[in-house]
Amino acid sequence: MACSAGESLHGQVPAIQPMQQPAVAPQLAQPSQWPPPASPLTQADVERIVQQELSRREAQQHLTAQPEAAPATNTDEKVVGSELDLKLRWNHGLEAKSASGDFRVHVGGRTHFDGVWLTADDTGLAGAGGVGDADAAVFRRGRLAVSGTLYEVFEWAVEYDFFNTVNDNVGLQPASDELGNVINVPAPTDIWWEFKHLPVVGALRIGNMKEPIGLEHQTSSRFLDFMERSFNQDAFTGPFNNGFTPGIMLHKLTEDKRATMSLGVFKNATNAFAFDSGDGEYAVDGRVSCLPWYDEPSEGRYLLHLGISGSHRDPDDGRVRIRSRASLRNGPGATNPVLADTGFFFADSQDLLGGEAALVYGPWLLQAEYIASLSSGASVGGVDQGTVYSNGYYAEVLYFLTGEHRPYDHDRGAFTRIIPHSNAFLVRTAEGAGFGPGAWQVAARYSQLDLNDSGIQGGVIEDVTLGLNWFLNPNMKLQFNYVYTRRDALAGVGDIYGFGTRLAMDF
Repeated sequence: MACSAGESLHGQVPAIQPMQQPAVAPQLAQPSQWPPPASPLTQADVERIVQQELSRREAQQHLTAQPEAAPATNTDEKVVGSELDLKLRWNHGLEAKSASGDFRVHVGGRTHFDGVWLTADDTGLAGAGGVGDADAAVFRRGRLAVSGTLYEVFEWAVEYDFFNTVNDNVGLQPASDELGNVINVPAPTDIWWEFKHLPVVGALRIGNMKEPIGLEHQTSSRFLDFMERSFNQDAFTGPFNNGFTPGIMLHKLTEDKRATMSLGVFKNATNAFAFDSGDGEYAVDGRVSCLPWYDEPSEGRYLLHLGISGSHRDPDDGRVRIRSRASLRNGPGATNPVLADTGFFFADSQDLLGGEAALVYGPWLLQAEYIASLSSGASVGGVDQGTVYSNGYYAEVLYFLTGEHRPYDHDRGAFTRIIPHSNAFLVRTAEGAGFGPGAWQVAARYSQLDLNDSGIQGGVIEDVTLGLNWFLNPNMKLQFNYVYTRRDALAGVGDIYGFGTRLAMDF
């Protein structure tokens, strides 16, 4: 029964009187471990026993009042952000990363140094502007980047191109890079923040990024098969903005890593500085890619990639211009000859539709893409042109002489870094010269762009590119491209021949 600590217990023990004869102590409810007294109890003994019993009951009541102990936690579970120490390592670039992977910082960059030699028929470059068929030594790209992960679920990237150029006199296409119209202005490329591991949708990216259109557009310039992408890049997937656009995008990789889905809304910017102002002028893009065949044991040495993409665009200032430069660049961007050009024409909207396919079969790579542009409500000089249809495509085949294969980036749905079986080197050793071959690859591509339709004569260009790639190590390569171009435009018809080399390095 409930009772106060001392009063009720003392009431249960009779008063002890001095005894003349030994007697047996009264039986108390006490723990079984207490031994029975071997001698007569005194008043002090009884008080001690009472106090011990009171202490035992108080302890028992205290234990009864305590909540149930929480179940033991799984010691394998981690607390995000609990490991803050970063370990520095080389991961094809300088990377600092926590043991759990919750935090990561990568510092990197890329440089592409080109040498280009061109020659053309008398009318091959007529009206193309720029520096004509002049020889050139030029840094095609020079970028610095920092990217990383925060608290496991946030990713970010900041990258600038320090060799971006603009025409300071927008009313004049310079006839020479010595005219002073071309100036160097660093421009952003990737500047974005991403929320990862979101339910259902996968990831949400906000900032300046590549729009999800096409396979070669999604492939980083660090990993290009040729010195330049096909005509499609200049004409459709990256016109006037270096291929980067401000916007917001959802993208998801399926659980089995066999398909990607992307959907984004972007400002239809036609400059390289990550901004656009104007009512409307948005682009809505989507891309789906899949791997119907992927050989897991060989980590993708054999695979089939398929994809489709589309874009609905509200033209900037209500105007569309589709143009392309050559497959070799003999100067800064603003000085390159333009081989095919619709000029500006008014349009209500522009729609892009693309299909892509790639087959990796051991050291072989076969890849092709097609992109069509439909500019609705087009007009030139007040004359209705209806819907203007433009299109471009390419097909290429590549082969590794040294047996490597083209690695695949599942998250991006595109190809990624080549890792040579053996790095290239030539050094003196105790036994003589030591040599490593690197990775060697031969390549061929056919590309065509047709900008003639509905009274708009932008021209037709096609070229054949033959390439040799020497991968010195995972971070460096030498590229050699021979390009034959056939141009058929109102301004000029003729042939253009070119040879280019590139030393590329990224980290």
